[in-house]
Amino acid sequence: MAKAYVKNYYELFAASPVRHIVANSWAFGTPATTGTPNYSFFSICEIRIGGAAITDNHKDADHCYYILSGKGWSLIEGKRYEYNAGDVMWIPGNCNHEMYPTGVQTLKFTVTLTAKDFNQTEPFIRGFADAVPASDPDNEGVTCWPMAAPKLSPASSNTIEVRIVEIMPGKKIAKSKVSESEQYSYFITGYGHAVVDGEGLELSPEDGLYVPEGAEYEIVNDGAGVLRFQQTFGPARYGSR
Repeated sequence: MAKAYVKNYYELFAASPVRHIVANSWAFGTPATTGTPNYSFFSICEIRIGGAAITDNHKDADHCYYILSGKGWSLIEGKRYEYNAGDVMWIPGNCNHEMYPTGVQTLKFTVTLTAKDFNQTEPFIRGFADAVPASDPDNEGVTCWPMAAPKLSPASSNTIEVRIVEIMPGKKIAKSKVSESEQYSYFITGYGHAVVDGEGLELSPEDGLYVPEGAEYEIVNDGAGVLRFQQTFGPARYGSR
């Protein structure tokens, strides 16, 4: 049975991904580490100036990237897409794609990949400023910005859901359970802890938290600042399954 865990970016082994130049990746979770081979892969990738992710195609596995820092551009099926920090880029399965940094800053981004519940969609870029924040009526002091989900046009795939979450000091996401999705959360700012099926897990910046399908969890802000993180569900919670 899959088990929750926390891994920090600085503790992970840096790999050189195939078809990447002047680039590294750090895998927080793979089907091999979670024991759920039909579900998600989650990592951090960095492409330095002069580097690239050259043309690749992952068949029926969708990609969703959240840009943490830097800026760049991609060709997806021959069309150019540009992005900055705070943007989400959606690369559908069955699409040829490549990626290049611009400017002087390393392009750093999270990568979620899954084919579970795949349905063919179109590429898109969604900026953080384009997302509509929503307060959680069941969790005071928690705000979410949906970035990719089946109900968001043009993000219509059932494979991956991405949102940015902020928890105010002393507040929390109360006990929740997602019966049909795995979760990866990447913590950007703040300090706190999670409790997953009764086990406490400390959280700090650049931690990745894995929550298996069906686990009961809560996330608590223990610090003096905002606890901000990217939360990813795979497959998406409200797809047409």
